[in-house]
Amino acid sequence: MTATQPWTTVAEPVPARRGNTPATAGFWLSVLGMVVGFVPVFGLLVTVPAALLSHAGRARFRAGGASTPGRSTVGIVLGWTATALCVLMTVIGIVGAATAPVRPLAAAPAAPAAPAAPVLLTVPNVVGMTDVQARDTLRAAGFTQVVLGPSTGSVAGVAAGTVTTQLPGPAALASAGDPITIGEAASPPVPPAPVVVPQSAPVAESAPPAAPLVADTDVDRPYVPAAPQPLVSSGSSSSGSSGGGSAYYKNCAAARAAGAAPLSSGDPGYRSGLDRDGDGIACE
Repeated sequence: MTATQPWTTVAEPVPARRGNTPATAGFWLSVLGMVVGFVPVFGLLVTVPAALLSHAGRARFRAGGASTPGRSTVGIVLGWTATALCVLMTVIGIVGAATAPVRPLAAAPAAPAAPAAPVLLTVPNVVGMTDVQARDTLRAAGFTQVVLGPSTGSVAGVAAGTVTTQLPGPAALASAGDPITIGEAASPPVPPAPVVVPQSAPVAESAPPAAPLVADTDVDRPYVPAAPQPLVSSGSSSSGSSGGGSAYYKNCAAARAAGAAPLSSGDPGYRSGLDRDGDGIACE
């Protein structure tokens, strides 16, 4: 009897999958190159390596060193497109720089000249001169500003308008534009006029006050103010009155107060001024 030997099935080894690193790196660099390709010259530092890495990845796949071409084809297209764009921008920049007009360098501003030192003049002595003489003397010495300062008041023996002070003083040094202030004497004060007090005039005697207006309340008629009556002396009578005696009543109220009302014609104190109705009886 023949013994049988069992056979074991051995699986064939599967080759390991190898990636394509150059193709992947070239793809991402080419994407970046589409952005930096607008920068002249410096964009070439990204776009050219992107295209070369993509070509290396493609060649590795064809040689069997990689199991997939990866993104090498897209990287090649984008890399060379970005490279061409960068070259175009570089040419445009070079041509534009060559045709641009050359601007001359601006000259540095000149330093301002140092101001000239002012010329100093000697101030003449104008004390004791009149205003006109002092101004003429100062202008003749070269000074253009003469200012009249406050008056120094009246000085004994010095006429009004005579210069008594000056600033700067005599023999001082000043420039032509500096003001020269002069002070002049004033007129002496005028003595006050004597006050004449008029003599008091004699005071005239005042007239007697007018008689007050009193209405006759005994007569039912509109109020008529009574006219003032002159005083009647004893033994005489006024025009238009009858009666007499030394009695006198300003009005009917006074006659009633004296107890003499009513007054008949001929009674002391009767007068036609009190007899309003002319019936010969007053203050009835």
